Amino acid sequence: MGDQGLTDLPMKIKLPEREAAGRSSFEEILAKRRSIRSYSEKALSESDVARFLWAAQGISSKEGFRTAPSAGALYPLEVHLVAGNVAGIEPGVYRYISEEHSLIEDVSGDLRAKLATAALSQPMIRNAPASLVISAVYPRITSKYMKRGIRYAVMEAGHVAENIYLLATELGIGTCAIGAFEDEEVRKALKLPANEDPLYIMPLGYV
Repeated sequence: MGDQGLTDLPMKIKLPEREAAGRSSFEEILAKRRSIRSYSEKALSESDVARFLWAAQGISSKEGFRTAPSAGALYPLEVHLVAGNVAGIEPGVYRYISEEHSLIEDVSGDLRAKLATAALSQPMIRNAPASLVISAVYPRITSKYMKRGIRYAVMEAGHVAENIYLLATELGIGTCAIGAFEDEEVRKALKLPANEDPLYIMPLGYV
């Protein structure tokens, strides 16, 4: 009876340490990735903002596929730039157009303080030169996948957020994934359509 109990123990396999297996530059970025909530006052460059937007939802193939996977390639997400201190871009709220790699202004003026208030007055949103707001238009994906599409959209937002995190780590720029906010207040601040739900706020700033 005792011997039988010993054979029922799960097998454990000790994996090679990362140093023994070898490290890639990508693995080094993964090891360094952290949420950073304090930023310098230096303006973000337009080129760095462009890189973040491409990493989030940019076109990465001639077929039109994007940098983040999407169920059925339906792409229910929108990415908004809330710019306050970005060189070459006037303060305002802009919507990223993936197909053109361009921005369209939705709201003019510096909305950082208003967005911070909607996010329980978290200071890093107010102090960061800019934030990216990731939102979902669920009907784009629930039309095919029904209620399951909501899960797929949320999963996709996670993919996008991690792309932003990893690029930020490579560029020496801080960011932090924020989910604590009043949805309706964020929607009002950014003047989002009624069918668009905010999922993430990610402030960006040089460390």
